[in-house]
Parts: sequence; C-alpha cells; structure tokens
Amino acid sequence: MKKREALQNTVLNQYLRKKKFYCYYELKQTATESFSFAKIEKGQDEGLPALENSGLTWKFSDEDSRGKPCDGACLPPLPTYLVIKFKKDFYFIRYSEIERLKYEGVISISRKTAEELSEKIVKL
Repeated sequence: MKKREALQNTVLNQYLRKKKFYCYYELKQTATESFSFAKIEKGQDEGLPALENSGLTWKFSDEDSRGKPCDGACLPPLPTYLVIKFKKDFYFIRYSEIERLKYEGVISISRKTAEELSEKIVKL
C-alpha cells in the first residue's frame, strides 16, 4: 500500500501546486467504504493540530540523495487535513473534525460521512 500511496501523494501534490491550495495534510487510502482511525500514527495525530496552530520549521536532510533547493523552511500555520482517498476521489477533512469524532468515541469514518464532512473533494 505504501508504494501506491507514494504515487497518489505525487498526483495530489501536483494538483495542490497547480491550484495553489496551501495546507498540511496526511494522505491515507482505503480499498473499502470506511477508514479506521487506528491507521493514523501517533506523530500524525499530535503533529497535524500543532502545524495548524504553530506552523513548521524544518531542516531538510543532507542524507537525501536528491538535490535540495535550500537547507530548510519556516512555514506559517495553515489548515490541516486528513485526506482519505476512497476509490478515485480525495476527501479533505479538517483534522479538527477527526479529533472531534475520536473524542466522541468514533473509531472509523465511512465514505458517506467523509463526503459530508469534507471541505473539499478532489476528483482526479
């Protein structure tokens, strides 16, 4: 699934760049009609709200074999999303909504609920 997710990230990044839609996101995909919140890693669950509140300062690794345009970046706070890819569509759900659902004891989200909660649905 990681290789397919990497390809989908590339496609999504091209769309975001073209549309100038600036945000922080975590992309997950599912082959079923629901997505389990258990698949959200602890660092993502803690990091996405922090990014929306404080932004990000990041030093790009010198270990990466690809050339880098600069040493790092200091980026402003931006909206954060859990982006779930159901079939061919990308559902952008504000991460605060995911936090609310988890607080209420919800353990997964259906495609239908994702559609209702999405601020943006991208069909590529």
